[in-house]
Amino acid sequence: MPYALFENDEQLTRPFRTEREVWDAAEQADLITLDTHGKKILDNNFVIKPCEATPEELAGASPAIALPEAKDASSSRGNGSDEQPLPSPRKTTRETSS
Repeated sequence: MPYALFENDEQLTRPFRTEREVWDAAEQADLITLDTHGKKILDNNFVIKPCEATPEELAGASPAIALPEAKDASSSRGNGSDEQPLPSPRKTTRETSS
């Protein structure tokens, strides 16, 4: 079953083959923090959930986490890219700008 990174029930990343792959990519993107007990948790309001994916989405996917370009005009960056790197944990997707 494929998994992806979500924020407030909105899928932010491409599908990954396993939940572990999403955790690994989130850690590489510096989106993991430690809770008060020293346990690794996702930063901000991010969660990992099962998602739908076609075989093509899973076959050609790169290991890095990337966000789809924002669809509304207020957060559009106008760079023509289909994917954006995930923001650092100190910023939310709405605070990040190029």
